[in-house]
Amino acid sequence: MVTLLMAKCLGPSMKSTVKVLAPSLKLDTFFNMYFRENQQFLVDDNKLECSAGDWLLIRKLEQPLSLRVNHKVEKIVYKAGHVIDPLTGKQSLGYQYSSDADRQSQLFGLKPTLQRKGIKS
Repeated sequence: MVTLLMAKCLGPSMKSTVKVLAPSLKLDTFFNMYFRENQQFLVDDNKLECSAGDWLLIRKLEQPLSLRVNHKVEKIVYKAGHVIDPLTGKQSLGYQYSSDADRQSQLFGLKPTLQRKGIKS
């Protein structure tokens, strides 16, 4: 059984608990293709650090806290809006880097697409 999962935080659910969505790929043997499946979990967040849009690493608990809370937040991997490409180390905006988007907007005399506070691209 998988003990660590990568999941996206959907927002707070109850006191010190957040609702997360964990995507996975399931093989369909008829089509011989993988299809995305999502599972929702209630996760214990004692530190109250998670906000909607964060990508989290969650761990399954040996002893469930309640009937619905079986996981806890292990680590916040990416804060909402601050996704870093692991190969280049640059911040990305969808399918392009934020530095490239800023350069394109300067070429056309526009303002930068995203105002970032304290983040170096």
